[in-house]
Amino acid sequence: MRIALLGLGDIAQKAYLPLMAAMPGITPLLCTRQAPLLQQLMQQYRIKEGYTELTQLIAARPDAVMIHSSTDSHFSIATALLNAGIAVFIDKPLSYQLAECEQLLALAERKNLLLFVGFNRRYVPLYQPALAVTPIQLQYQKNRHNLPADTRTFVYDDFIHLLDFAHFATSLHNRGNFTPTVHGHFTDGQLGCVQVSWHAGNTMVSASMNRLAGGNFERLEYFAVNQHWQVDNLVQGQLTADNRQQQLAVNDWHDTLYKRGFVSMLQAFIQQLAKGGTNSAQNKTLLSSHQLCEFVVQQLQQ
Repeated sequence: MRIALLGLGDIAQKAYLPLMAAMPGITPLLCTRQAPLLQQLMQQYRIKEGYTELTQLIAARPDAVMIHSSTDSHFSIATALLNAGIAVFIDKPLSYQLAECEQLLALAERKNLLLFVGFNRRYVPLYQPALAVTPIQLQYQKNRHNLPADTRTFVYDDFIHLLDFAHFATSLHNRGNFTPTVHGHFTDGQLGCVQVSWHAGNTMVSASMNRLAGGNFERLEYFAVNQHWQVDNLVQGQLTADNRQQQLAVNDWHDTLYKRGFVSMLQAFIQQLAKGGTNSAQNKTLLSSHQLCEFVVQQLQQ
């Protein structure tokens, strides 16, 4: 399959391009307005097709396009691609605006095309055993140092990872509506810390992010009946069951991108792309996560 990467910034170069260039059965294409960068990366990865304009890329008819450009550009680019009959991968979020998220997912349904969002935490290897078990409590925190931000940017660009995973994890086992409780801490008009909690079925959920922390740190605590998973920074932790503790880690020979879920995520994307058509069940989870983000933003802006 021919899969294009559009917008070749830092994350695309560090995570997505190396993986896609090495993926069996995949022929990468590149698209960026920066001609020197385009030539450099085409030469580095021995890629034959490269374009500087979206119209040129669409005319080349790739099987899918992975959008890694700025969030503000996601909606217009994805709309053009879906209308052209081309499947889309978007590095989260779909958009900063819920209405645009809804429009993109509806368009993917109408066109029967795959619209995949890069929520890598759904695919983190150390999270998978926990996800297979019904949780009674889930606590997820991610902290950064000295990075307060505009509320919408904070929530949609970063906190969305935690909200999506928490909602995704609980929705695997529980159905039904819930109303989150939202608390935030602001400094000089910028959001510095947020905490969101809710009760989904029989599961208590808490997701928090402190971007005024002493350092960068991420921890998932996932409780099932007489079981407790604690995973730190996605790559190490412990499982405690019946008062016995087992250390958790991914084999050292696996690289960081595998440990952080990127490899499994891209494999899932390619499998869905090969199958063809949209993924309605997945689309519903994507919509729910963006709706949850918008609810949090609205609560914080009151």
